[in-house]
Amino acid sequence: MIECLDQIRTMTQSGPFSERVVEFWVGKAVDWGQSTSSLARADVRAHLPKLRIFLRQLLQELQLTRSTTEAMGRLPFLGQLVGRLCWNPCVSTDGESLDCLLQCLWWLYSSEPQNAVERRANQWIRNLLYHLSVEEGHGSAGSAVRRSERASHTPTDQRLLFLRNMVALLEREVSGSCCPGVHPAERCPCDDVRGASVTCTALVTCPEAAPLIGALLQHPTSCDRASLSEDFLDALNAALLGKQLVLGEQALMGLWHHSLPSLEGAVLDLVESALSNPSPSPQDLEQRLADSLLPKASAHHHPMFLVVNDVFRILLVETQGSPALRTLIQTFTRCFLLSLCLLDPQERLSLKVFFPHAAQSLLMPLLQLPTDVPEEAWPEHLLLISCSLQKVEEEEEDAARRRCGLFESWFLLVQAGFWVDVAVQLLVMSGPETTPSLLWLLTFYYHPIHLEEHRARTLAMAGEALDLLRALFLSPPPLPPTRIQALERMSSTCPHLLLHLLVNFAVFSHGPFSVISEVVRQVAVQPGRCREAEAMEMMAAATTALLARVERRLSRRPDPDPRVRSRLRAVQDALVLQRTA
Repeated sequence: MIECLDQIRTMTQSGPFSERVVEFWVGKAVDWGQSTSSLARADVRAHLPKLRIFLRQLLQELQLTRSTTEAMGRLPFLGQLVGRLCWNPCVSTDGESLDCLLQCLWWLYSSEPQNAVERRANQWIRNLLYHLSVEEGHGSAGSAVRRSERASHTPTDQRLLFLRNMVALLEREVSGSCCPGVHPAERCPCDDVRGASVTCTALVTCPEAAPLIGALLQHPTSCDRASLSEDFLDALNAALLGKQLVLGEQALMGLWHHSLPSLEGAVLDLVESALSNPSPSPQDLEQRLADSLLPKASAHHHPMFLVVNDVFRILLVETQGSPALRTLIQTFTRCFLLSLCLLDPQERLSLKVFFPHAAQSLLMPLLQLPTDVPEEAWPEHLLLISCSLQKVEEEEEDAARRRCGLFESWFLLVQAGFWVDVAVQLLVMSGPETTPSLLWLLTFYYHPIHLEEHRARTLAMAGEALDLLRALFLSPPPLPPTRIQALERMSSTCPHLLLHLLVNFAVFSHGPFSVISEVVRQVAVQPGRCREAEAMEMMAAATTALLARVERRLSRRPDPDPRVRSRLRAVQDALVLQRTA
């Protein structure tokens, strides 16, 4: 304390304030410290009127200076006095005193620091701003704004104005910083980026901080020193989860770029939301994906696509190929491909970059949307896909690598499940020459492991299901009991494969309408007497989802067949009647 006052005596002899006044207020600031004791509070209250007068005089002198360097030379005690008073809770909660302190900080802040003194002063002011922001509410962001709403002594709230001005300066500082490739021991402009993110941590839910948050998240990370504070990223994630923060498109993509947990959390939230409704309409699912920004972000930033794909892989294994999850992945892939097509050719990366583990021979055939292939070319296109998939399995001799390649090929087929939908439609409408390849493709989609280990038996089971449904939809009612029993047996061994075939037979075959209701009842709504009610409801939901996909596919055709549309409506009506009966 004595050493501090001796320094001040030396530096203020020619200053605008007398030594006695400066020593008195610096001494008080040191004595008060950060104490909240009753004696300290009483002493602060007793001196507050005179302190306000002194701070106003101090601000007037400060406003006469033209730079921080000049201010520090003219008022060398200023930093210590203002800093100590800001840290005192009794002073910082007094509206008028805090207004003066913040305005002093504002005048001390250099928008374009010219030397080390001004750069250090900027960092010191940021730290004080951070402290003042979290002082109340135990670190809750936006407390500075809430405090200003409680105690404002001027028509224009100086604290809020200070915050806005500070944010604007920091935003310009972050946006304008460019790494020149300096030596590690030298100061780099990117240091300001990390410092600004630390300052902004407590302000993430404050609307005035939105421009700074956006600038930080979108700042290019060309330098290790430009990495954002982990506390800042954690605060953003917490605010997003708590619905306290809304980020624009580019800012949200920036957050995902900087924070892997945030990106993974967004994917998991999307999956949880999608799986909570087992039979959403394709339009709703597409809208949900568009709102999530994940397909668009994945098209612009391939590392994000790889992360999303990894999450999907893990969940597919954990859920044993959940039909609802497959539908989500298929829809996501379609939205991603459409977003990729919207990019300029110079910006668009090759598909191999996005699918590094997939066989090159599969990428173009599977990832070309059916709407981009003429309908008359569908059988040949699917034959190419089926043959390419079988070659991947047969050509690899090493068992472990073959199993890995098989999984990646199956995962790519799940992503491109729209071609499986087309294959099932052609199984109903095309001749026997394409049946083996299309049936293999459908079986691989639903039973990849069984197909590898028990090829003949698995294909025979799928062929039996196809033959049974073809016979049912070509037979007049009533349905033979033996075939009904066969349906019930198959619905317990390959329920989803059978259901996929059934829906397409009901919509695309030429069988009588009277058969549709009975088949839907036997397979889709009441699949065996031993089934639990929950399993029956899941099958009914899966049927609804498949029908919705057929309807969505038909809506993309320029001239849908009226007969097919009529049968689709009949199947949907029959399902509704059976579920409400």
